[in-house]
Amino acid sequence: MTDTAFSAVMSRLSALDTLSLRVSQDWLAFGLDRVDVLVIDILTVSELTAMPLVSRHKLAPEYPDPGRELGLTKVWTGWLGDASDVVPVAMRLTLAPGDG
Repeated sequence: MTDTAFSAVMSRLSALDTLSLRVSQDWLAFGLDRVDVLVIDILTVSELTAMPLVSRHKLAPEYPDPGRELGLTKVWTGWLGDASDVVPVAMRLTLAPGDG
């Protein structure tokens, strides 16, 4: 897809109940090759926000760093193949524990 597809994804994500929504540029190394990627980081305390994203984008669970996050945080990651045909787009969704 095009920049329009990425804009549509970001528009949908910005309407969600999140504490933080960031897009950053990163890279992956494949042998001697380097591939630029965009990473969408989402932080929420709402399971009602997180679970549909996990299902819709087929995100896989990732184990958070227990020293940093004390095992209370749930993290999912995955690739958004339909978000852009210019650069690969990855998503990292973090569900932090709520106040209650």
